[in-house]
Amino acid sequence: MKLKKQSLKLTSLLVAVFSIFNLNEAKAQDLGADLVSSYVWRGTQFGSGAHIQPYVSLSTGDLELGAWGSFPTTANGGGNELDLYASYSFGKFGLTLTNYSFPGEGGAYADGEGLFEGDYFEFSGSAELGPINLMVGYFTEVEALYIEAAFSAGPVDIALGYGDDSGDAWYVNGGSGLCNISLGGSKDIKITESYSLPVFGSFVYNPDSEAAFLVFGASF
Repeated sequence: MKLKKQSLKLTSLLVAVFSIFNLNEAKAQDLGADLVSSYVWRGTQFGSGAHIQPYVSLSTGDLELGAWGSFPTTANGGGNELDLYASYSFGKFGLTLTNYSFPGEGGAYADGEGLFEGDYFEFSGSAELGPINLMVGYFTEVEALYIEAAFSAGPVDIALGYGDDSGDAWYVNGGSGLCNISLGGSKDIKITESYSLPVFGSFVYNPDSEAAFLVFGASF
């Protein structure tokens, strides 16, 4: 019963944020997509094979509302995801509320799942601390904590992620520890005189599960 009350409060809060955002006053919009060889998030792979990851956002001032998704390029790839989020920037600090959802084939949701439903609401905060970008995220329903520090060492982008969760979560399967070590980089490939294709890649190692991934992607 406690979980249902928490979910209702989070749902009401997210709906309220979207309601007060006047689309007619939006100052900027952004949309695009990434194509990645595999979907690896915070040291864990979701689904299999290549994924297309579209996004769209609207912003006014320091407030941004958006949607992000990840969908396999093959029928049996799995790992469908559609997230809605609201974020607010305070200069070098930021707060975000994200509603994660996982539609099935054809976009249909299982009973008890769906937008503004289910157990996957995350509150997260970010901060720029000199050369280090710090992010802390907490899933309220499944009680999963994730802390990540990211920084650059020359051309290499480095991220270190620590997870602490319950048995219902995925970072370290009910324990705590380092679950994400990522080394990445990016560059632009010149296609024409006026267009260059941004590409990126990363090596990801999860010390807890002893899993390793090499991911390549392109942005459109």
